[in-house]
Amino acid sequence: MRKRAAGAAALAGSLALVCSACGGASPSAASHKDHHAPPPSTSTTTAPPPASTTSTTAAAASTTRCTFADLTISVGQSGAGLGHEGGVILFENTGTSACTLSGYPGVAALNSSGTQVQQARRTPSGYLGGMQTGSTTPPVVTLQVGGTASAFVEGTDVPVGTATSCPTYAGLLVTPPTATQSTRLTLSLPGCSPIQVHPVVSGTTGTTQ
Repeated sequence: MRKRAAGAAALAGSLALVCSACGGASPSAASHKDHHAPPPSTSTTTAPPPASTTSTTAAAASTTRCTFADLTISVGQSGAGLGHEGGVILFENTGTSACTLSGYPGVAALNSSGTQVQQARRTPSGYLGGMQTGSTTPPVVTLQVGGTASAFVEGTDVPVGTATSCPTYAGLLVTPPTATQSTRLTLSLPGCSPIQVHPVVSGTTGTTQ
């Protein structure tokens, strides 16, 4: 009887060990746990800006102001209306690289002997040309090689007050906004009132209006 009891006890112990092994995580449970594991970490490093942005900024920074040697200065079209007469001064980039112009050119009226007799007043706009009405800040004009900017100069031919006649100027002495050297141009202007010069603008008409 004791041997049978001992055998039964041993068998019960073996069954207990087997059942304890059954209590472990099943393959399906482990698989379920892996399914909910967080995904591999991803990099959040911001990509660098496109190369074109850098090159554009570098190109803008490298553009220099036009020098006197870069420019060919000449007379463009003339205009007249309601007692006003004027003409366009052209600034062509004949240099080897792009450059910028901004502001008012220096303009002095010359008599028939080539002597300076009056300095042009600098005004944003006039009857014949200049910037749009209300604009006061001259634009920065970038001139590519072969490109042209312009400024309008004008005067009036209507005598003021008791005057019965007005002087006529035979030419102009023109200094680019970014230079100190000047060019003499042949352009006849009336001087019943002080002549005016407007800022350099893009194109060949001397006006943005």
